Amino acid sequence: MNKEGLPDGWELVKIKDVAEIDNKIITPDGMRGEFQNYIGLENIESNTGQLVNFSETSGDGIKSNKFQFTKEHILYGKLRPYLNKVYLPNFTGVCSTDIIPIKPDSNLLTREFLGYFLRTPEFVNTINTKATGANLPRVYPNTLLEVSVPLPPLDLQRKIVAILDKAEATQRLRAEADALMQQLVQSVYISIFGDPVSNPQGWDIVSLESVCKKITDGEHVTPKRTQSGIYLLSARNIKDHEIDLSDVDYIDQDEYNRISKRIIPQKGDVLISCSGSVGRVSQVTDDMKFQMVRSVALIRPDNQKLDSTYLEYTFDTNYLKAQIAQSVNQSSQANLFQNKIRKLRIPVPPMHLQKVFVDVAVRKGRITEKQRLNSTKTQTLYNSLLSKAFTGELVP
Repeated sequence: MNKEGLPDGWELVKIKDVAEIDNKIITPDGMRGEFQNYIGLENIESNTGQLVNFSETSGDGIKSNKFQFTKEHILYGKLRPYLNKVYLPNFTGVCSTDIIPIKPDSNLLTREFLGYFLRTPEFVNTINTKATGANLPRVYPNTLLEVSVPLPPLDLQRKIVAILDKAEATQRLRAEADALMQQLVQSVYISIFGDPVSNPQGWDIVSLESVCKKITDGEHVTPKRTQSGIYLLSARNIKDHEIDLSDVDYIDQDEYNRISKRIIPQKGDVLISCSGSVGRVSQVTDDMKFQMVRSVALIRPDNQKLDSTYLEYTFDTNYLKAQIAQSVNQSSQANLFQNKIRKLRIPVPPMHLQKVFVDVAVRKGRITEKQRLNSTKTQTLYNSLLSKAFTGELVP
């Protein structure tokens, strides 16, 4: 061991000694007329280093400056650093200015080794204490560069990365199992109701507003946020069949009362993300107390005609996805407005068949919850492995 408590041959260096911030700006004019590989913070999944909900973006719709990146960069999300958003691109493109492009010195440090380090619980905790801003904490590039990183020889870096790659592959298998479960439920949906595109059983197809009691969106005036209190949901909190509270804002009781004059969400409501990553849906399955901003829409079915769970999973069909794609207002950020949601067309089978499907979906929910608990245990083990990788405990 050396004086830093690291194995012989390792050094403790500052990130600025082995990497640089390489944030070359590209203006809207430089992107016009071509499709761009644009990555926003919402496209980088927390903790996993994976890209999600990504597709090419028309350069004509990008209205603000972006940073350029290549396959040599690491993309690090500087906003809300506790979200642990790190991505290693395998293509060139442009990214939000809330993302820091980091370029390692390949003579000293592999991109993959630094990428894993930036995702360790220890680094996340350290950088989070250095963030500034109460409601929207962020990390400045120079602050990141001052953090120290353990640096073994290059050949050892590659061995460590190879081990972590295998561990991460195991993590992805769990995610694939969850996706297969979702596909199974959709297969059951089709077997009971048929494909809504062809509607082989001839169900009535009506506008969504005709079978709902309420369709609206969240608060339009920027709410006054607090450090704790009552949940304030935005589009990032609406996942597929899950309300994700890992990164949630809060409001106090007075602000809740003000917003509640418009709508009070309740059990059985179906929420849909309607800004950015449009079309993710989740049902409110308990009596949680919350409010929403306008990037979330609320649909309250008339349960004499439309079951909430049936509606939730109908949004997974290609039939609804195609309608949403046609209804989205394209700009630098996609938006689905409530007047368009009202006009969506939906098949309405008899309630007894809807209930048959609901029974299947409920059983799936129980299995999914068990899978989620197993995933939490697996993530804990992975984090332990990740920590050991940078103390010299993983590879002798």
